[in-house]
Amino acid sequence: MQARDFLLWSLLAALWGSSFLAIGVAVKDINPATLVFARMAIAAPVLGCVLLLRGGGFNLGVRGWIIAAIVGLSGNVLPFLLISYAEQEVNTGLAALIMGIAPIITLVAAPLVHFEDSLTRLKVFGALAGFAGVAVLAAPDLSEGRIGSLLPELCLVVAACCYAFTALFSRRFPYPEPLKMAAASVFVGLLALGGYMALFASEPGLPAAPVPALAAVLYLGLGPTALAALIYFYLIPRIGAARLQQVNYAVPVIGTLLGIAVLGEQPGWTAWPALGLIVFGVYLVTRPDKTEPAPARPMGEPAE
Repeated sequence: MQARDFLLWSLLAALWGSSFLAIGVAVKDINPATLVFARMAIAAPVLGCVLLLRGGGFNLGVRGWIIAAIVGLSGNVLPFLLISYAEQEVNTGLAALIMGIAPIITLVAAPLVHFEDSLTRLKVFGALAGFAGVAVLAAPDLSEGRIGSLLPELCLVVAACCYAFTALFSRRFPYPEPLKMAAASVFVGLLALGGYMALFASEPGLPAAPVPALAAVLYLGLGPTALAALIYFYLIPRIGAARLQQVNYAVPVIGTLLGIAVLGEQPGWTAWPALGLIVFGVYLVTRPDKTEPAPARPMGEPAE
């Protein structure tokens, strides 16, 4: 990997890892639907301008717009909302840890959709390690009978499943111009969420939010959404999907450490073994198994 590619890879990990911190700051004063709408409203014109400057346009055709609609909902609107709702109750480190299972779900579920893939021993062990990490995180609540407190964690698991579905769907129904698809999916998601808010949402309250919350929204739109998408689609043809998806090792670690350093969070004792299990699980499912044929690699977005 060239030095410039490694720096961009590291920046991508930092952007996705820090998104949990920014969401945690913003949801203290802004409701999740408004937060996600503002985040996408910032990212959409940025991606649109980059696409137009590169000579592209939004002439996707019927098939392309259908794909964009599905990707926009499953890869943007739903997981963004679920993570934002969850972070009203759980700290940023816990959110980052649980979202670390997204690539595990993706690669383990791939053989169910792409029959040329195989469920190798490494994937099985990796999946067991990753979900064992989630079980360790949930153990205190289960042991004390606090079933209701598991709802935010369940929202995060569902968000991880949304990312896994998006990755598998994008591989099953690929679009030849990924930057165009990224911009279109954000626009479609923005329109869908805007329609929902116009019909059902109460007063957004965004202008009344304090400066830290507004700064977090701006950062989420420009950084983990728009800039991260541009870096992602720049790096894929240069370093390949397999190497790029190794960014998922760093995301839960960065998310956890930023929560401790910036917000002063104090993770419970279960966070550290869970972190080790989840990162180890990601390592196993993304490491080629030399004893079996190398599986085809899905292309899609990881946790944030």
